[in-house]
Amino acid sequence: MLNEAVLRRLAAKQHGVASRTQLLQVGLTPRMVRHRIASGRWVALGRNVVALGPVPTDTLGRAHAGSLAVPGATVSHRTAGHLHDLPGLRISAGGPVDVSTTDLNAAGPAGVRLFRRRRRVRSQYLDGVIVTTVPQTLFDLAAVLPAGELDRVVDLSFAQRRLPLAALEQMVDDQAGRGIRGTPALRRILSERRTGGGSESELERLFLERWAASGGLPPRQQVRMPWDVRVDHLWADEMVIGENDSRSWHTRERDFESDRLRDAEAASFGYLTVRITWGQVKYDLEETLVRLAKILRVRAGTASRDPT
Repeated sequence: MLNEAVLRRLAAKQHGVASRTQLLQVGLTPRMVRHRIASGRWVALGRNVVALGPVPTDTLGRAHAGSLAVPGATVSHRTAGHLHDLPGLRISAGGPVDVSTTDLNAAGPAGVRLFRRRRRVRSQYLDGVIVTTVPQTLFDLAAVLPAGELDRVVDLSFAQRRLPLAALEQMVDDQAGRGIRGTPALRRILSERRTGGGSESELERLFLERWAASGGLPPRQQVRMPWDVRVDHLWADEMVIGENDSRSWHTRERDFESDRLRDAEAASFGYLTVRITWGQVKYDLEETLVRLAKILRVRAGTASRDPT
Protein backbone atom coordinates (compact mmCIF):
# COMPACT_ATOMS: atom_id res chain seq x y z
CA MET A 1 0.00 0.00 0.00
CA LEU A 2 1.24 3.46 -0.89
CA ASN A 3 2.44 5.53 2.06
CA GLU A 4 2.22 9.19 0.95
CA ALA A 5 4.03 10.42 4.08
CA VAL A 6 7.01 8.19 3.28
CA LEU A 7 6.92 9.40 -0.32
CA ARG A 8 7.02 13.05 0.80
CA ARG A 9 9.95 12.35 3.09
CA LEU A 10 11.80 10.59 0.27
CA ALA A 11 11.25 13.56 -2.04
CA ALA A 12 12.47 16.01 0.59
CA LYS A 13 15.51 13.91 1.45
CA GLN A 14 16.57 13.44 -2.19
CA HIS A 15 16.01 16.98 -3.46
CA GLY A 16 12.82 16.09 -5.31
CA VAL A 17 13.98 13.00 -7.20
CA ALA A 18 13.71 9.23 -6.73
CA SER A 19 14.57 6.08 -8.60
CA ARG A 20 11.77 3.90 -9.96
CA THR A 21 12.95 1.12 -7.65
CA GLN A 22 12.53 3.40 -4.63
CA LEU A 23 9.03 4.35 -5.77
CA LEU A 24 8.03 0.68 -5.94
CA GLN A 25 9.48 0.16 -2.46
CA VAL A 26 7.20 2.82 -0.93
CA GLY A 27 4.11 1.16 -2.40
CA LEU A 28 3.56 2.54 -5.90
CA THR A 29 2.93 0.18 -8.78
CA PRO A 30 4.55 0.64 -12.21
CA ARG A 31 1.12 1.67 -13.53
CA MET A 32 0.76 4.37 -10.85
CA VAL A 33 4.20 5.75 -11.71
CA ARG A 34 3.34 5.84 -15.43
CA HIS A 35 0.04 7.57 -14.69
CA ARG A 36 1.64 10.34 -12.61
CA ILE A 37 4.19 10.92 -15.35
CA ALA A 38 1.54 10.95 -18.08
CA SER A 39 -0.58 13.43 -16.11
CA GLY A 40 2.39 15.83 -15.87
CA ARG A 41 2.53 15.57 -12.09
CA TRP A 42 5.94 13.90 -12.29
CA VAL A 43 8.69 14.00 -14.93
CA ALA A 44 10.74 11.03 -16.15
CA LEU A 45 14.48 11.73 -16.11
CA GLY A 46 15.76 8.90 -18.26
CA ARG A 47 14.81 5.29 -17.61
CA ASN A 48 15.61 5.03 -13.90
CA VAL A 49 14.83 8.38 -12.28
CA VAL A 50 11.69 10.43 -11.74
CA ALA A 51 11.34 14.07 -10.64
CA LEU A 52 8.52 14.14 -8.09
CA GLY A 53 7.49 17.61 -9.18
CA PRO A 54 9.42 20.24 -11.14
CA VAL A 55 12.70 19.07 -12.67
CA PRO A 56 15.50 20.17 -10.30
CA THR A 57 17.79 22.85 -11.67
CA ASP A 58 20.03 23.32 -8.63
CA THR A 59 23.33 21.47 -8.38
CA LEU A 60 22.27 19.26 -5.47
CA GLY A 61 19.06 18.11 -7.13
CA ARG A 62 20.77 17.45 -10.46
CA ALA A 63 23.62 15.63 -8.71
CA HIS A 64 21.23 13.40 -6.81
CA ALA A 65 19.34 12.60 -10.00
CA GLY A 66 22.62 11.81 -11.76
CA SER A 67 23.78 9.44 -9.04
CA LEU A 68 20.41 7.61 -9.01
CA ALA A 69 20.46 7.26 -12.80
CA VAL A 70 23.43 4.89 -12.54
CA PRO A 71 22.93 2.46 -9.62
CA GLY A 72 25.86 2.51 -7.19
CA ALA A 73 27.38 5.61 -8.78
CA THR A 74 29.19 8.40 -6.92
CA VAL A 75 29.10 12.07 -7.89
CA SER A 76 32.65 13.01 -8.90
CA HIS A 77 34.98 15.30 -10.87
CA ARG A 78 33.63 18.81 -11.65
CA THR A 79 30.24 18.23 -10.05
CA ALA A 80 31.87 17.01 -6.84
CA GLY A 81 34.18 20.02 -6.91
CA HIS A 82 31.13 22.28 -7.20
CA LEU A 83 29.38 20.57 -4.28
CA HIS A 84 32.54 20.92 -2.17
CA ASP A 85 32.71 24.58 -3.31
CA LEU A 86 36.36 24.21 -4.28
CA PRO A 87 37.82 27.67 -4.94
CA GLY A 88 38.97 28.61 -8.42
CA LEU A 89 36.98 25.87 -10.19
CA ARG A 90 35.11 26.99 -13.30
CA ILE A 91 31.64 25.47 -13.55
CA SER A 92 29.36 25.98 -16.54
CA ALA A 93 25.71 26.37 -15.57
CA GLY A 94 23.61 23.46 -16.77
CA GLY A 95 26.65 21.36 -17.68
CA PRO A 96 26.59 17.57 -17.38
CA VAL A 97 26.59 15.86 -13.99
CA ASP A 98 29.81 13.87 -13.46
CA VAL A 99 29.42 10.45 -11.81
CA SER A 100 31.79 7.53 -11.34
CA THR A 101 30.94 3.84 -11.28
CA THR A 102 32.78 0.52 -11.14
CA ASP A 103 30.16 -1.02 -13.44
CA LEU A 104 32.13 -1.09 -16.69
CA ASN A 105 28.95 -1.83 -18.67
CA ALA A 106 26.91 1.02 -17.19
CA ALA A 107 25.36 3.61 -19.48
CA GLY A 108 24.59 7.15 -18.45
CA PRO A 109 21.46 9.00 -19.61
CA ALA A 110 21.51 12.40 -21.30
CA GLY A 111 22.96 15.04 -18.99
CA VAL A 112 25.18 12.58 -17.12
CA ARG A 113 28.90 12.25 -17.88
CA LEU A 114 29.98 8.77 -16.83
CA PHE A 115 33.46 7.83 -15.62
CA ARG A 116 34.02 4.07 -15.44
CA ARG A 117 36.50 3.04 -12.74
CA ARG A 118 38.21 -0.25 -11.96
CA ARG A 119 38.35 0.55 -8.25
CA ARG A 120 35.85 2.16 -5.92
CA VAL A 121 36.46 5.83 -5.24
CA ARG A 122 36.71 7.37 -1.77
CA SER A 123 33.40 8.98 -0.97
CA GLN A 124 31.28 10.66 1.67
CA TYR A 125 27.72 11.93 2.07
CA LEU A 126 27.29 15.65 1.44
CA ASP A 127 23.80 17.07 1.91
CA GLY A 128 22.35 13.62 1.28
CA VAL A 129 24.34 12.98 -1.91
CA ILE A 130 27.15 10.44 -2.10
CA VAL A 131 30.13 12.36 -3.47
CA THR A 132 33.88 11.85 -3.71
CA THR A 133 35.98 13.20 -0.84
CA VAL A 134 37.96 16.42 -1.34
CA PRO A 135 41.32 14.59 -1.88
CA GLN A 136 39.66 12.15 -4.31
CA THR A 137 37.94 15.03 -6.10
CA LEU A 138 41.23 16.91 -6.56
CA PHE A 139 42.84 13.71 -7.81
CA ASP A 140 40.01 13.22 -10.33
CA LEU A 141 40.13 16.85 -11.44
CA ALA A 142 43.84 16.48 -12.17
CA ALA A 143 42.87 14.18 -15.05
CA VAL A 144 40.40 16.58 -16.68
CA LEU A 145 41.36 20.19 -15.91
CA PRO A 146 43.82 22.32 -17.89
CA ALA A 147 47.11 22.75 -16.03
CA GLY A 148 46.51 26.40 -15.14
CA GLU A 149 43.06 25.79 -13.70
CA LEU A 150 44.27 22.75 -11.75
CA ASP A 151 47.13 24.79 -10.24
CA ARG A 152 44.67 27.48 -9.18
CA VAL A 153 42.17 25.05 -7.62
CA VAL A 154 44.82 23.13 -5.67
CA ASP A 155 46.65 26.26 -4.49
CA LEU A 156 43.49 28.01 -3.33
CA SER A 157 42.15 24.83 -1.69
CA PHE A 158 45.26 24.67 0.49
CA ALA A 159 45.26 28.42 1.09
CA GLN A 160 41.70 28.09 2.43
CA ARG A 161 42.62 24.91 4.35
CA ARG A 162 40.03 22.73 2.61
CA LEU A 163 42.18 19.67 3.32
CA PRO A 164 45.50 18.79 4.96
CA LEU A 165 48.44 18.51 2.59
CA ALA A 166 49.20 15.01 3.88
CA ALA A 167 45.80 13.77 2.67
CA LEU A 168 46.55 14.66 -0.96
CA GLU A 169 50.11 13.32 -0.72
CA GLN A 170 48.74 10.03 0.63
CA MET A 171 46.20 9.90 -2.18
CA VAL A 172 48.93 10.29 -4.80
CA ASP A 173 51.16 7.69 -3.10
CA ASP A 174 48.28 5.19 -2.95
CA GLN A 175 47.74 5.48 -6.71
CA ALA A 176 51.44 5.13 -7.61
CA GLY A 177 52.20 2.61 -10.34
CA ARG A 178 48.57 2.16 -11.42
CA GLY A 179 48.82 4.29 -14.55
CA ILE A 180 45.94 6.53 -13.47
CA ARG A 181 45.51 9.80 -15.32
CA GLY A 182 46.10 12.84 -13.16
CA THR A 183 48.88 11.30 -11.09
CA PRO A 184 51.74 13.04 -13.00
CA ALA A 185 49.99 16.42 -12.80
CA LEU A 186 49.53 16.19 -9.04
CA ARG A 187 53.08 14.93 -8.53
CA ARG A 188 54.33 18.00 -10.41
CA ILE A 189 52.22 20.36 -8.30
CA LEU A 190 53.26 18.74 -5.02
CA SER A 191 56.92 18.84 -6.01
CA GLU A 192 56.77 22.51 -6.98
CA ARG A 193 54.92 23.51 -3.82
CA ARG A 194 57.46 21.90 -1.52
CA THR A 195 59.35 25.14 -2.09
CA GLY A 196 57.94 28.64 -1.84
CA GLY A 197 55.82 30.03 -4.66
CA GLY A 198 58.03 33.10 -4.94
CA SER A 199 60.37 35.23 -2.86
CA GLU A 200 59.08 37.43 -0.06
CA SER A 201 60.36 40.53 -1.85
CA GLU A 202 58.63 39.53 -5.11
CA LEU A 203 55.35 38.91 -3.30
CA GLU A 204 55.61 42.27 -1.52
CA ARG A 205 56.42 44.10 -4.76
CA LEU A 206 53.50 42.58 -6.69
CA PHE A 207 51.06 43.25 -3.86
CA LEU A 208 52.15 46.86 -3.27
CA GLU A 209 52.17 47.72 -6.99
CA ARG A 210 48.61 46.51 -7.50
CA TRP A 211 47.46 47.95 -4.17
CA ALA A 212 48.77 51.39 -5.13
CA ALA A 213 47.28 51.12 -8.63
CA SER A 214 43.87 50.38 -7.11
CA GLY A 215 44.06 53.56 -5.03
CA GLY A 216 44.56 51.72 -1.77
CA LEU A 217 45.61 53.57 1.37
CA PRO A 218 49.44 53.24 1.54
CA PRO A 219 50.69 51.31 4.57
CA ARG A 220 53.88 51.82 6.57
CA GLN A 221 56.48 49.14 5.85
CA GLN A 222 58.49 46.90 8.19
CA VAL A 223 57.22 48.39 11.43
CA ARG A 224 58.40 47.34 14.89
CA MET A 225 55.32 46.88 17.08
CA PRO A 226 55.04 47.59 20.84
CA TRP A 227 55.18 43.82 21.61
CA ASP A 228 58.61 43.61 19.92
CA VAL A 229 57.51 42.03 16.63
CA ARG A 230 58.22 43.44 13.16
CA VAL A 231 55.29 43.38 10.71
CA ASP A 232 55.35 43.75 6.91
CA HIS A 233 52.60 46.37 6.52
CA LEU A 234 50.77 48.57 9.02
CA TRP A 235 47.70 50.74 8.62
CA ALA A 236 48.09 52.46 11.99
CA ASP A 237 44.85 54.47 12.18
CA GLU A 238 42.79 51.42 11.25
CA MET A 239 44.92 49.15 13.47
CA VAL A 240 45.34 46.60 10.66
CA ILE A 241 48.50 44.55 10.07
CA GLY A 242 49.35 43.00 6.70
CA GLU A 243 51.68 40.00 6.60
CA ASN A 244 53.16 38.58 3.38
CA ASP A 245 53.36 34.79 3.27
CA SER A 246 55.37 33.22 0.44
CA ARG A 247 56.16 30.04 2.33
CA SER A 248 55.68 26.58 0.87
CA TRP A 249 52.59 24.56 1.70
CA HIS A 250 54.64 22.33 4.01
CA THR A 251 56.14 25.24 5.95
CA ARG A 252 52.85 27.13 6.16
CA GLU A 253 51.01 24.09 7.48
CA ARG A 254 53.78 23.37 10.00
CA ASP A 255 53.75 26.97 11.25
CA PHE A 256 49.97 27.30 11.40
CA GLU A 257 49.79 27.28 15.21
CA SER A 258 52.64 29.74 15.70
CA ASP A 259 51.01 32.09 13.18
CA ARG A 260 47.75 31.93 15.12
CA LEU A 261 49.60 32.77 18.35
CA ARG A 262 51.28 35.73 16.63
CA ASP A 263 47.90 36.94 15.34
CA ALA A 264 46.34 36.49 18.78
CA GLU A 265 49.08 38.56 20.37
CA ALA A 266 48.43 41.35 17.88
CA ALA A 267 44.70 41.09 18.62
CA SER A 268 45.37 41.52 22.35
CA PHE A 269 46.70 44.98 21.48
CA GLY A 270 43.64 45.68 19.30
CA TYR A 271 45.20 44.92 15.89
CA LEU A 272 43.65 42.77 13.15
CA THR A 273 46.11 40.71 11.06
CA VAL A 274 45.46 40.08 7.37
CA ARG A 275 47.70 37.43 5.80
CA ILE A 276 48.51 37.81 2.09
CA THR A 277 49.65 34.53 0.52
CA TRP A 278 51.40 33.84 -2.76
CA GLY A 279 48.35 31.94 -3.98
CA GLN A 280 46.08 34.93 -3.33
CA VAL A 281 48.39 37.28 -5.22
CA LYS A 282 48.85 34.85 -8.12
CA TYR A 283 45.27 33.67 -8.60
CA ASP A 284 42.92 35.87 -6.60
CA LEU A 285 44.53 39.31 -6.41
CA GLU A 286 41.56 41.48 -7.38
CA GLU A 287 39.29 39.86 -4.80
CA THR A 288 42.09 40.07 -2.21
CA LEU A 289 42.48 43.82 -2.82
CA VAL A 290 38.71 44.41 -2.65
CA ARG A 291 38.49 42.44 0.59
CA LEU A 292 41.39 44.35 2.17
CA ALA A 293 39.89 47.72 1.16
CA LYS A 294 36.59 46.69 2.77
CA ILE A 295 38.38 45.63 5.97
CA LEU A 296 40.12 49.00 6.16
CA ARG A 297 36.84 50.87 5.65
CA VAL A 298 35.13 48.88 8.37
CA ARG A 299 38.03 49.32 10.77
CA ALA A 300 38.19 53.06 10.04
CA GLY A 301 34.49 53.34 10.86
CA THR A 302 34.96 51.37 14.06
CA ALA A 303 37.88 53.57 15.11
CA SER A 304 35.86 56.74 14.48
CA ARG A 305 33.10 55.49 16.77
CA ASP A 306 35.49 54.52 19.56
CA PRO A 307 35.10 57.15 22.35
CA THR A 308 38.62 56.47 23.54
